[in-house]
Amino acid sequence: MRKAGLPGILARLPVWVLCLYYCFMMHGKTIRIDRVAERIEHWLETVTALSHNATGRTELIDTDRSMRNDIESTKRTLLTLRELCVDVASMFHSIGFTSRMLEQTQRAFLDAVDDACITASTLQRALEGHDNRAIELLRRLDACEHAVPPAPQPGESERPSVTNVGTRPELQV
Repeated sequence: MRKAGLPGILARLPVWVLCLYYCFMMHGKTIRIDRVAERIEHWLETVTALSHNATGRTELIDTDRSMRNDIESTKRTLLTLRELCVDVASMFHSIGFTSRMLEQTQRAFLDAVDDACITASTLQRALEGHDNRAIELLRRLDACEHAVPPAPQPGESERPSVTNVGTRPELQV
């Protein structure tokens, strides 16, 4: 546009407006990603609490790995958005456009994505650990329920004992 005779400031105006629009859009996306990260954090707190609660240790077992797969899908989407953000910044820089607002917006967005991905990975590990402990606990409980009573040791009395149930004596072995 400058070649068309426009002053430099007017020639850069369309790029500046595009940058401004991009920054506002990325600010909104950053807020939404922060909300997603908060939800992931709440799930992490829940899984951690269940793992430490005696009655909750066998709850919320992700046997089909669907929850972990959903988290992985969310991470992939976030990382794709991160790559696009970096590409757009590169495009602005390639035409010689620099802006403090663009840099701050980019940094805030990248930090939000990185934090969300770290929290999501932590949740995946917590789910894996919780599930492994819960399944092991259930296996031990199942083994105890199906255990055969031990045979009497040599020298122990093998004679039946008599107990009264109601009015009729019964023999128990």
